[in-house]
Amino acid sequence: MIEEKLVIIIILNYNKKEDTLLCLKSVTNLNYSPFEIVLVDNGSIDGSVAAIKNSYPGIHLIESKKNLGASGGRNLGIKYVNENFDYNFLFFLDNDITIEKNALTEMVKSFCSKENIGIVSPKCYVMNAPGIIKYAGGMTVNFFTGNISDIGGGIKDEGQFEISKFISASGGLFLVSKRVMNEIRDFDERFNPYGWEDVDFSLRVKKLGYKMLYNPKAIIYHKGGKIGRGKAINEYEFSKVRNYFYLFRKHANFFQLFIICLIFPFKILFIAVKEIFKGEFGVIVSQLRGFFSLFKFKAK
Repeated sequence: MIEEKLVIIIILNYNKKEDTLLCLKSVTNLNYSPFEIVLVDNGSIDGSVAAIKNSYPGIHLIESKKNLGASGGRNLGIKYVNENFDYNFLFFLDNDITIEKNALTEMVKSFCSKENIGIVSPKCYVMNAPGIIKYAGGMTVNFFTGNISDIGGGIKDEGQFEISKFISASGGLFLVSKRVMNEIRDFDERFNPYGWEDVDFSLRVKKLGYKMLYNPKAIIYHKGGKIGRGKAINEYEFSKVRNYFYLFRKHANFFQLFIICLIFPFKILFIAVKEIFKGEFGVIVSQLRGFFSLFKFKAK
């Protein structure tokens, strides 16, 4: 019975009080049982902690004194879970989401229906753009071209993403089994403060021989990303560029890296021209900072 399997939901917050309260309202309405909520506050200064304590006193709230980044914050949550729960699954969620009440039930069902599943991912819509897909289960990663793209990202959902299938890389919102967590242990904190830590996590899971499954019946709405936010955030762009290169240095082989290096100058030119036409000059500067920071950034 899936109802007997304990799911721990780990949510990370950093100065997004209103988003987090909306997220918690959605999560507490899930029709799955049993589950517990572990919320890690990453050193917020916007009154998030007081508001969460007042509105949701029953959740497990971990207060970090400083911003540990996405990987660091999630690892703090994982540590707390390992010390306090005998669980079956971890469900990682961003705080700028809402979730349909049957989504978690559907995702746990996926683990019960197939063997050797390590991760199950949902169908994710852009919160502020009705019917527009953020990603259908996850991402595609091409280790020859260096291209990473959301499956179905920005496309109007007209029923073309209704088939459950295996994917090559998960997005940031996913359910993972305890068996996998015992082997993976944590997120790579070299990806702090944020950017591609979720893709790295799923690629590590895949290398262990586990499969990642997309369940289109599990529906989540996500505010994050340029489509949802409506504008670029410069520090986010800096971190994404730096961590993009670390991701490929970590997972690509020598030949793939050689091909990427040949293609990359043209990719930089294309991106720069596109951002110039959008008037995003700050984004270009941030991305260049991210690139040049690589000379000080040593991969493990």
